[in-house]
Amino acid sequence: MDHRPRNYHETISVDATRVASFDAVATQMNLWWTTITDGRLDHVGDKVTARFPPNHGHWTFEATALDRGARIEMVCIDAHHKVEGQPKEIDKEWLGTKIIWAFDTVGDKTEITMTHDGLTPELICWGICLDGWNHFFKSSLKAYLDGKPPSPYSA
Repeated sequence: MDHRPRNYHETISVDATRVASFDAVATQMNLWWTTITDGRLDHVGDKVTARFPPNHGHWTFEATALDRGARIEMVCIDAHHKVEGQPKEIDKEWLGTKIIWAFDTVGDKTEITMTHDGLTPELICWGICLDGWNHFFKSSLKAYLDGKPPSPYSA
């Protein structure tokens, strides 16, 4: 029996090309995740910070692998998650977690698989973060790449 933690792992199918999908994740997070981002992921070592004002926190990621149109790997190097009524330990739970994005062509679509390695049911934020990624990845990014209005976080 397998007792390893289950990471967040989902796949969406979009109308955009692999390169356009890759670019949306690497350089256009402000259009589908949160309207306030600093930085972009053009090269290994580049950093991007996603901010959720006024008091919900921010996360900074560093690119550890980039293969344009195929794969992005990024590690969380700074985490501040503020959720009213939750224990203070929630603040740093994403620190050291990795997000892996894979882009594949399937027929006339692009499949994007996202794995948030370290985001598991054992974390305090699991339910909140699961809802967040299901919205921002499965709904907002998908809408953006399908040419429909996305719904990024805005204060």
